[in-house]
Amino acid sequence: MKNINTLLNISILILMTISLISCDDDMEPSIDSESIDCEWCFEERPEYVDLELIFNVEESDKRVIYTVYSGYAFASEIYFIDTTFENSIWISVLPDQKYTVAAEYIIGEQTIHVINDGFVKTKYFKHGCDNPCYYVFEASCDLKLKK
Repeated sequence: MKNINTLLNISILILMTISLISCDDDMEPSIDSESIDCEWCFEERPEYVDLELIFNVEESDKRVIYTVYSGYAFASEIYFIDTTFENSIWISVLPDQKYTVAAEYIIGEQTIHVINDGFVKTKYFKHGCDNPCYYVFEASCDLKLKK
């Protein structure tokens, strides 16, 4: 009976360690008033913020079709659908809301989908810039094809 309890305890410790290590990617970077760039700071909370969508159009047949969902892909409302011929574009979105983008690369007869999410965050700071302000950060969504 002691052997089973010992094995169970060891298994639980290993699973907890693995789950802690795997969650490191989701850790929020530490933003404090000393590290903010006042260029991205606004006295009033912005109604809309800019989200950069990053593509590598040269990997496709010179264009990428993308769909922006307000929330999770395929389970949320479509915010809009468009085509781009550029590697980087900016779209206006609501702050502090999750957006998921599905990009479609067409390479000859092959279609490849890339899905990623963006969440442009705002945080209020009393100090750090000349006046108290709302700092806008994490304003990009990487949708490039990986080689």
